[in-house]
Amino acid sequence: MSGPRAPRVLSVDPSDPFLPTLAARLADGTLWPDGLPDDPLALADATIYLPTRRAARALAEAFLAIASTEAVVLPRIETLGDPADEGLRPDVMGQLESRVVLARLVRAWAARLRTDDDAMRPLHPTSAADAIRLADELAALMDQVETQEADWSELPGLVARADLAEHWHLTTDFLRIATEAWPAHLRDRGRITPAAGRRADAEAAGASVGAARGPIVVAGSTGSIPATRRLMATIAASPWGVVVLPGFDRTADAASWEALAGATDAPGHPQRGMAQLVAALGLAPHDVGRLAPVDGRGAHERARVFAAALRPAQGTARWRDDRAALADVAEALDGITLVEASDEREEAAAIAVAMRRSVALGETVALVTPHRALARRVAHELRRWGIEVDDSAGEPLATTPSGTLARLLATCAYGGGAADWLALLKHAGAQGIDPAGVREVERRLRGPRVAPHRILAVIGDAGPAAARVAGRVAGAMAPLTALAGREATVGDFASAHVAAFEALASPALEARDALLIALGELVGRDELALSARDWPSTFEALIAGVPVRGPPREDAVRILGPLEARLQTFDHAVLGGLNEGTWPASPDAGPFLSRPMMGAFGIDLPERRIGLSAHDFLAAAHQRRATLTRARRAGGDPTVASRWWQRLVAFAGADARPALARGAELLALAALRDARPAQVPPARPCPTPPVEARPTSFSVTEVARLVRDPYAVYAHRILGLTPLEALEQEADAADRGEVVHRILARFVREGHHRAADAEARLVVIVEEELRTLKDAPDARALWGARLVHAAPAIVAEEAARPPADASLVEVAAVADLLGVTLRGRIDRLDLRAGGVEVVDYKTGALPSRKEVTTFFEPQLPLEAALVRAGAVPGVPADVALTGLAYVAVAAGHEPVGRKTVAGDDAVELAFEARQRLEALAALYAKPSKGYLSRARPKYAERWDGDYDHLARVAEWGA
Repeated sequence: MSGPRAPRVLSVDPSDPFLPTLAARLADGTLWPDGLPDDPLALADATIYLPTRRAARALAEAFLAIASTEAVVLPRIETLGDPADEGLRPDVMGQLESRVVLARLVRAWAARLRTDDDAMRPLHPTSAADAIRLADELAALMDQVETQEADWSELPGLVARADLAEHWHLTTDFLRIATEAWPAHLRDRGRITPAAGRRADAEAAGASVGAARGPIVVAGSTGSIPATRRLMATIAASPWGVVVLPGFDRTADAASWEALAGATDAPGHPQRGMAQLVAALGLAPHDVGRLAPVDGRGAHERARVFAAALRPAQGTARWRDDRAALADVAEALDGITLVEASDEREEAAAIAVAMRRSVALGETVALVTPHRALARRVAHELRRWGIEVDDSAGEPLATTPSGTLARLLATCAYGGGAADWLALLKHAGAQGIDPAGVREVERRLRGPRVAPHRILAVIGDAGPAAARVAGRVAGAMAPLTALAGREATVGDFASAHVAAFEALASPALEARDALLIALGELVGRDELALSARDWPSTFEALIAGVPVRGPPREDAVRILGPLEARLQTFDHAVLGGLNEGTWPASPDAGPFLSRPMMGAFGIDLPERRIGLSAHDFLAAAHQRRATLTRARRAGGDPTVASRWWQRLVAFAGADARPALARGAELLALAALRDARPAQVPPARPCPTPPVEARPTSFSVTEVARLVRDPYAVYAHRILGLTPLEALEQEADAADRGEVVHRILARFVREGHHRAADAEARLVVIVEEELRTLKDAPDARALWGARLVHAAPAIVAEEAARPPADASLVEVAAVADLLGVTLRGRIDRLDLRAGGVEVVDYKTGALPSRKEVTTFFEPQLPLEAALVRAGAVPGVPADVALTGLAYVAVAAGHEPVGRKTVAGDDAVELAFEARQRLEALAALYAKPSKGYLSRARPKYAERWDGDYDHLARVAEWGA
């Protein structure tokens, strides 16, 4: 065999299909030193190293595609650095175990820390969940340090060398966890980190190079990891070795490489990493040869456009020359579509339309994006059309049906509210739950908030079916509730959680096995102790980011991350989320090291990651057709287009218009997806039910609703519709009014208002009545304070009134008037020798006299009409009315406010109110009179609209 054939470092151009080219050139002997041996089993002697498993599967498919027979012997295909491979090594510590152990070390550090600086105390983790999140940040830093092979021994003097503020010493003290405690734990358990596992794999691969009997190819890697870079150097030096780079710019001249080396923004350039790799391999850029595809195509004009557009900032001065060297920029961008959507919803819709079009044409298509929310939106849109999606990121375990059920179990076992309990009982994966019982439970839980520790008992009392539901759930979560009020280890809680989940969850529940595996990894973990109330948040923190992936699907469109899309070939690629901060991500140095510290420590600055992202962007944009998308707004805020988008549009100038026009066409098609014919707004509803179905009995408060919004009376009294109470309803203004009315009624009924110590007695009544708000401690405290503050003014207002012979409170009255029955409960009647005064208590704004006299607020004069109709026992019908008054209690800045709306004219106002009510009853006794929606909406801000949605007010009122 002859010596190694030069060049040993090759590149597949961005516009060429990487893996098919690699497979074809290995199969035809191009990558063999002396050509392919005449042996059908020769390929078995070749070894290929690729960055990801997905690339390895695609390469195997590429070999099968070029095979002349159904059977083919494949080379050995290995992956280097794929995180999915880390769990295959039994000596590598898993993610969940690392989180628990590091969280324990974080809490131990916080417990040891003694500082007089109060400003530092908020930095200390206060719960197990906080400690786990901080442990994740620490784990990411440790992986970065170990991957880039920085020396932890440089840490002690880092602050002084970087000339930083003194408070950074707290960080270096914290990082002793990484330099001392963490390595000690790994040694004790005989485990290694994922970074150490990747480095060991690379070293083992390098050691095997000398024994090779066939080509050894490392392909598709940019050499950003030192261990991988050493392996590539070893392979390149071997007689059998070949390094195949992805998308190395072979067309750049020496001036371009020289400019890149000195550019201030060089770390963000797509070629910077590979330029450093080629230099590390002892080669010049022109030494890298082309691994050409079998079809022998030439360099693509699109590659030249992108190479020019993405020059370093100072290189943009050459754009005029670059454009002159290109035959036709618009033609070079013929396969590019630029979609600039108004928001992320519109962006997702346009992407879905573009992918659906490719499916209809029989093309292979993939969405490439780091934007997970956008990916989920697109997947949802595609499934609406019955298009299956293979999402390489999978679904977070926490959001799967099993993860949701497990979270709800923990939450309800240790203090969940009514909404959590109903979500648990209604979960499709909760087996053995009687739907009739759930309906009883919901009816009971709607309304005022129930204290969490009382919910299970309240559910049990909601009805016989609900009692069975309560027993079923209580039995299932018994292992968890047995730990309530105690402190236990993560392993104890995980073991109890497994038992509860298995008892309640359906065997067919999606991701059940993945959830049980995750909890199983936590069983026996005794490093971290916590209280029961912390377990729900700790459980969420522990499983955060744990993915659930199904098997690859060949019959589905792909959604890939930028790294996973590397080396893949599609007929059409959609590059989504091209905004600064998303793709590329914002350069974040992390919470522990500043930029000067990173430089002094020997860690790559965050801008290096932008360069890797740029390379992935460039590779994806060179598919046969590529659609680039962005949204001008995200979450309601304006966005900034990705630097690559800006560069491409600026370089192309007017030649970008066809690509933008194609994008506008996609947006127009997406808009048609939800387009609906123009609808004529409905008329204001005015139903006319049969006269015999119409109500003829009203309360004094209901008359105002009949005046203002007759449709609401129709919906409530005729259709029998009652607004559904909210879950966990906080005590509101209506509850406050009810409490205040009870307090004042007792205060007057029991004669305390005339006692010498009236204020003290009022305070006692306030405290006693507020005890009924046992599930509303906030309202109890606030209202109690306001009423105690108002007590002196209430007593003073009572003393300022003329003495009454008798005061009647909460007086029930009913009278049959002409064609209508009127009911009411009068807050207070003060009887004196000259007549009776009608008083109504309010805890909100007081109606004006005009509202009262125009029948907008007829309650008080109607109560007076009841008195004049002889509806109050012991009060003669011909009694004189001396006044009608509102008294506001603790309603605003003033503790007590009084407004008299009628004095000598009270009898006249009461008579007029009666006449109006009788006329109103006569009007609604006519079959032709309908119940008009919002007939008199004046002062509507003080009127509820419980039935507005039924009346479609938003449509006819627009």
